[in-house]
Amino acid sequence: MRVTAVDHHDPPPETVWLPHPAQTVTVLRRGLSYREFADDSHLNDSGYTIHPGDGVPFTFERLMRPYATLQAGDEVADAAGRAWRFDGPWEWTAFDDEPAGAGPTWPLVLLSRAGTPCSAGDAEAVAASTASGSHQQTIRDWMALTEASPTP
Repeated sequence: MRVTAVDHHDPPPETVWLPHPAQTVTVLRRGLSYREFADDSHLNDSGYTIHPGDGVPFTFERLMRPYATLQAGDEVADAAGRAWRFDGPWEWTAFDDEPAGAGPTWPLVLLSRAGTPCSAGDAEAVAASTASGSHQQTIRDWMALTEASPTP
């Protein structure tokens, strides 16, 4: 399965579960790009929810986390000279208003994090993690592990 979201709740929501969940993890099983609901409800695409801390034992083993050194909202420059905003592994926005095409060209240079200049350590981590490979290779590796596509 793959994790699609991790949410922290403070205070925990009032639910039928005890203890009330302080965290929820949303997952999709291998082979699904998104979860369909027959009634096309608001839950479409959301996946299945797990409540860590509810007493049900489970274990996660991370096999891959695309762009683990980037955070949503990071701004980067790519090797082709384009500036991009990262909003998730499959959500890249180019600042030049040109079509995203095949995505950013590696290696990447971290320009800002959370709207402020980035630290040297963060910039080095992003540069090292994108020194080899490509955005397209990351997508292919992820698809091979999940047997799914990044978008429905």
